[in-house]
Amino acid sequence: MPLPLRAVQIGAGAFCERFHAPVLNRLAAGDAPRVALQAVCDLNAERATGFARKFGYAHVYSDFLRMVEEQKPELIYCMVQPTATASALEKLLPMGIPLFTEKPPGVTVAQAERLAELAEQYKTMNYVAFNRRAMPGLLHLKQWTEENGPIRYMRAEMLRSQRMEPEFGVGTAIHPLDCLRFLGGEVSEVETRCRPYLGTEARNYLVRLHFHSGAVADLAVLVDCGLRRETYLVHAGRRMMEVGLGDPYSSSFCAQGEWRYQDNTVSTTDASMDDLVAGGFLNEHNLFLDAIESGQLPNCCLQDARHSLRLATAVHQQYSGPLNQF
Repeated sequence: MPLPLRAVQIGAGAFCERFHAPVLNRLAAGDAPRVALQAVCDLNAERATGFARKFGYAHVYSDFLRMVEEQKPELIYCMVQPTATASALEKLLPMGIPLFTEKPPGVTVAQAERLAELAEQYKTMNYVAFNRRAMPGLLHLKQWTEENGPIRYMRAEMLRSQRMEPEFGVGTAIHPLDCLRFLGGEVSEVETRCRPYLGTEARNYLVRLHFHSGAVADLAVLVDCGLRRETYLVHAGRRMMEVGLGDPYSSSFCAQGEWRYQDNTVSTTDASMDDLVAGGFLNEHNLFLDAIESGQLPNCCLQDARHSLRLATAVHQQYSGPLNQF
């Protein structure tokens, strides 16, 4: 039985506490642990101490470079705020230690390109946590598209309530844009229409994507519509498949699960009731560890994620036209 990999983590914020840390705690437990939680680092020492006690990290730091130097980890989890991601990764990637990081890969296209170049230059195994790519329903949808293609049309919607932050287009709407790339391949052209909320910087996004394959996709992102719902639909020939995400991405009264349509009939699959499974968090960490074991770079890496950030930035800036000219 292989020994668990020595892991350290940078960042102990609320999102990590809710999703990533419970997964890592689960992966560090049991008869065949995959990781050993050596240390956690956060600028807030009190928060880091409570975090370590709650989830089983052996040591606490406030300086991540010192933590890496002293602990000599075999993998690093970087869970910092998006505005701090690029500066942290620029210091970590040249170390060549396998690295798991939250999205987005920086907050500008230039940052994302720089991180991809560093990852390639130093051959650093890395994984970017676009969790939709690891959700069971969307993995089933990806498999379905490969078995039933070519894709003719896709549709996605991301509905939210009181999400009025001006950076929503890059910080959160990047998820459905990345997922449509995951399902349909590379985007050749984008058409963006935005509807602003008066007196704020918030806006809805209505997007049409044209893919190199010839497929077309429509995306509606509504940031304040009174409910949460996120769905993905793929049409291929006389068949369609649709996935409705579970909690916390859809309100409890919204339909959640998988639907396959063919010849005017439907078959259904219920969504998992385990948030860490349904949300893709358990699977993305396992996929990262699998990549380390196999030595094969996963598809959800900095080298690929830069293309999703470019697309999200184009949409955020209300661009319409060929993506390679943005």
